[in-house]
Amino acid sequence: MKAALVYGPRDLRIEEVDIPDINDDEVLVRVRVIGICPSDVRAYEGVYKRQMYQYGKDSYGLSGHEWSGEVVETGSSVKDFSPGDRVVPEIIVPCGICKFCRKGMTNLCANKKNIIRGYAQYAKVPSKFLFKIPLNVSFEAAAFAEPIAVCLHTNEIVSPMPGDTILIIGGGPMGLIHLQISKISGATVILSEVIEKRLEMAKEIGADAAVNPAREDLSKKVKELTGGYGADAAIIATGNKTAIESTFKTVSGAGTIIFFGGTYPPVNVEIDPNIIHYGEIKVTGSYDHTPTHVERALKLLSEGSIKVEKLISNTFSLSQLKEAFELVKSADALKVNIKP
Repeated sequence: MKAALVYGPRDLRIEEVDIPDINDDEVLVRVRVIGICPSDVRAYEGVYKRQMYQYGKDSYGLSGHEWSGEVVETGSSVKDFSPGDRVVPEIIVPCGICKFCRKGMTNLCANKKNIIRGYAQYAKVPSKFLFKIPLNVSFEAAAFAEPIAVCLHTNEIVSPMPGDTILIIGGGPMGLIHLQISKISGATVILSEVIEKRLEMAKEIGADAAVNPAREDLSKKVKELTGGYGADAAIIATGNKTAIESTFKTVSGAGTIIFFGGTYPPVNVEIDPNIIHYGEIKVTGSYDHTPTHVERALKLLSEGSIKVEKLISNTFSLSQLKEAFELVKSADALKVNIKP
């Protein structure tokens, strides 16, 4: 099969490798669509917080994790899947015994392994970490199951009530998914973004207000839209230092600020602790997801509650992966997909 391999930072090659053998409890899947996550680009460039794979032949498929595909072979003990089934993986394999797993927080498992390898024509998955795609959901939409699952986890932390105001900082694919999930929760949504075409997309898919902080004072605008109080919660879906720092001036007393996703290269931000102290502002993070979130993501896609296919701006072949990575870095696109 064809697969992407990395021999060092930015040394990406598409090569022929053996189709992986499966164990009795595993399933071989023909990868149909894979979405590029910024973490994939960071891993390819060698700037991620940890090495996701060994360089060389063992890197086949890279850190690709936003994928959907079709079952082509099942292990002898697999009963719930058959060739032809359309599926997505749960990419986190938890240990089940660490303190986080015992709390049900498998996203923070101290010993977790990742099912990655998506940038290849075939991938193998333990059957217990596989989900069937609803019949009315395309491969393209199903590849968003993992990104949606991550955003659903954030939504649980925020726990918005109908009538709350949620501010989303960043209008990339993840920010636009957050927007839709917040709307489903009954919240009023303000989205902040400096790229005009992303602001237009935000309006198209339901933002109550879309603000360009390069042209307007974001804090002033948010206060104006909320009767002077500020947002009940803000989800930071960007790593921009200025954007992060400005968020602390936009939330209401007793509000919540969520750091969503990593920031690379790491940045140090300046925060006035009095804002947190006197306003009783809660500041927390949101990382990954659990299997339940993947199931919920597929259900929302099947119901049509979340529209994702219009977020796809570009589709490339596997041989064009390096070009696709560069496009993601440029921020000139929304969601960029690969069809191996």
